[in-house]
Amino acid sequence: MQLSVKLQEVKLRSPEVDLKTGLAVSPTLSWLPVSIESADLMDPLREEAPINGIDVVEWMHYAAADNAVFEAFEEEYRVCSASSGGSIASRSGDGYIPGVRVANLRAASWRGSYVRSRGYTIVYTPRGAFRVPVGGKALFANRDILAWASLPATYGIQYAITLLQWLRLAKPPITKRVRFPSSHGRVAPNFFSISTRIPSPICIMRIGITSNKPQKIMIRGRGTKGAYQNILFSDTFKVDKGQNEVIYHVTGFPVVSAFTLELQPQDHCKTVLDYLEVYP
Repeated sequence: MQLSVKLQEVKLRSPEVDLKTGLAVSPTLSWLPVSIESADLMDPLREEAPINGIDVVEWMHYAAADNAVFEAFEEEYRVCSASSGGSIASRSGDGYIPGVRVANLRAASWRGSYVRSRGYTIVYTPRGAFRVPVGGKALFANRDILAWASLPATYGIQYAITLLQWLRLAKPPITKRVRFPSSHGRVAPNFFSISTRIPSPICIMRIGITSNKPQKIMIRGRGTKGAYQNILFSDTFKVDKGQNEVIYHVTGFPVVSAFTLELQPQDHCKTVLDYLEVYP
């Protein structure tokens, strides 16, 4: 199966940048402010729990900041759809001891110095393992596993890693705002299950995006669950600072079959999905 995609329009609806309205707070760290970028939470964490080298060390702040951002992302993704919400599992912590595991993902229990010397760690899944570079991020899409990981900090013994897995994809219409969570500058994608309500050779996607700066966003169509590794189409579009509306046409013969939509903003950008509508 192959689909074709064409960008029809990108327009700036408003120059206003609102990165808080409608977004969730962390369920466990509810005293932290709403933020889609974990680096912005480091100062409040240091103020609340100063590093003393005994009870509180630096990797804990990295992990706590990511946990706050990604837990809130889980809440938003669960309720973002007016028809069928999704399910996400995430966790951040020290990959060595006590280790980090969530859903079907498990980080390698390696010393931080070993991770740094190799330049990466490994995340294990039922469909194979993938590497996450030190100071970077990685996406894994294979059969029925959609996963993402960030490795923001390494130390002599510990290393901080964040794991994320999409368990059930939300379906449009997406009527409530959902963030693209950022782990210390490393922005995660969003995925949605796309299908037309009636068989049609064309699918129109209307996407609302708020960005804190001009950027390029990658859009991809992937196979459905069981075939996430298949790339059906790929493109990029530019948005301005503010609230943007993007319209894409996807075509297929004889009809547009169901696919998985991937949206990936640039790193070091703060981005929110305002809405996602599909016609017909």
